[in-house]
Amino acid sequence: MKPYQPDRSLPAKIARRMTRWSVAHPLPATPEHTKICFTFDDFPKSAADTGAEILDEVGARGCFYACTGMVGTKNQTGELFDAHDLRRLAAAGHEIGAHTETHLDCARTGTAEVLADIDTNIARLAALGHTLPVTQFAWPYGETRASLKPKLTSRFMAARGVLPGANVQGSDLMQLSAYELDETESSIARAADAIEKAAASPALLFIFTHDVREKHSAWGTTPAHLRRLVRLARDTGAEIVTPSVALASIRAKEVA
Repeated sequence: MKPYQPDRSLPAKIARRMTRWSVAHPLPATPEHTKICFTFDDFPKSAADTGAEILDEVGARGCFYACTGMVGTKNQTGELFDAHDLRRLAAAGHEIGAHTETHLDCARTGTAEVLADIDTNIARLAALGHTLPVTQFAWPYGETRASLKPKLTSRFMAARGVLPGANVQGSDLMQLSAYELDETESSIARAADAIEKAAASPALLFIFTHDVREKHSAWGTTPAHLRRLVRLARDTGAEIVTPSVALASIRAKEVA
């Protein structure tokens, strides 16, 4: 993973705010009971192994967003996934999501190039043996733009961003809010607070990280921290499910 430097210019800051305000596809309803999706970006083998094991301990399932250009490689987050990880996770009921082929900044890249990169991502997942439908997407770096988000509504059920917040009726399915778990203690506290608040005020929550190991990267967390949050979510009575399961349930209730 290359160190990422977002555009800090005033126009870029304004564009990010306008992008978040521009809702491409609203969430049709607020869930009656809180649903929490634990997700892993890129994804490292430690997420496929330790992260999945922690979810399995409580009978939960998560989503692993695969950047196929990273398959079989190694970076600051450790060794990245391979075809075996894809098959094993899918067989266990976890979800595989799209995360582009080259981990490009979608806010700085032309629409045609972004869509082609996503198409390559999906095709390579199939070539690696993942034949199930890929209905979830996560924006690399959380970067997108208002004109691009509508282009994904026919391709994915939802696209997850990185800006913190709870998702309720009207939230943008093409830029869902999420709580990141990184090297800071404050990120763990913020996610725990969100889980506890959702126990009293139902919402769809996304929690994401990268590697899950003791000596983790700046973008990862420890097994103890992840286990604490997963068990907290379970103890509050939240449903810990994949994004597709969560959204299918919300839509079914809204239609009913």
